[in-house]
Amino acid sequence: MAQRQQTEVTAGLEEPRTLRVGLLQTAPVFGAVEENLARIAELHNGLGPVDLALTSELSVSGYGFTPYQETDLFAGDDPRLTGLVSAGVGVGFAEKSASGLPWNAYLLGDPLTGTRHLHRKLQPVSYAPWNEHLLFQPGAELRTAGFRAARIATAICNDMWHPVIPWLAAQGGAEVLVVPVASMEGADPARIRRTWEVILEHAAVLLQCYVVFVNRCGMDSGARFWGGSRVLGPDGSVLAHLGDEPDAAFADLDLTALRRLRAEVPLLAESRTEFLSGALPTGRRPEREQPHV
Repeated sequence: MAQRQQTEVTAGLEEPRTLRVGLLQTAPVFGAVEENLARIAELHNGLGPVDLALTSELSVSGYGFTPYQETDLFAGDDPRLTGLVSAGVGVGFAEKSASGLPWNAYLLGDPLTGTRHLHRKLQPVSYAPWNEHLLFQPGAELRTAGFRAARIATAICNDMWHPVIPWLAAQGGAEVLVVPVASMEGADPARIRRTWEVILEHAAVLLQCYVVFVNRCGMDSGARFWGGSRVLGPDGSVLAHLGDEPDAAFADLDLTALRRLRAEVPLLAESRTEFLSGALPTGRRPEREQPHV
């Protein structure tokens, strides 16, 4: 009995304090769901052991600028998705809805506990050439979820351009921000990349989070996507980085160090949330933003 109790105590002390996260950067094609799924599985199989492997926004469905065919929409429990999710792969897909437009959704899960975390994009882009508000309905919830030794939250692409979303995720306990995107080069590729660097570094440092940014690459529906997937530490440093071609990489996230940082420099704990309810201006809304994603 004493030996069993000692074993149980020792097991408790050996709880993992790191999270190994993989980047799976693919070049999905709009509507070619079976091929897209196969490419994700192939990259994942070659990555080696990780706790969680992450793909880009709409990595299964591809990124189009026209409505999806019914055959390209997925339910969250579709076996083609759950096969990957149960192996620890996060996937982006167009999720079918019984109430009209689909959602731009992202699903990941913990193979050890069976925990599933589904996020639906809160801020579809509402202007040309994306016009996502005509293709998707917005999500209505922002949640965090326990995953191994960490708490995680997802912010899909344009969600990160609205700073209140990652801030609320961190206030909800998120230690790792999963940021799947489909960012195209556009007319000024250097500006787009630099803007994303600022957004990601800002979130990592001021929210004291690990940030896992997974962009897609390749051509799709006439647009070129630039890749550049990366993992950032809470000091803004880049722990892993990919180029502009399909590829995979991983990084180890030290959660003990993150929690020590949050205790020593309590930026989140000192946030004065009590005046949020009355702080929003009641006057004219700001001018519409310029295209950026």
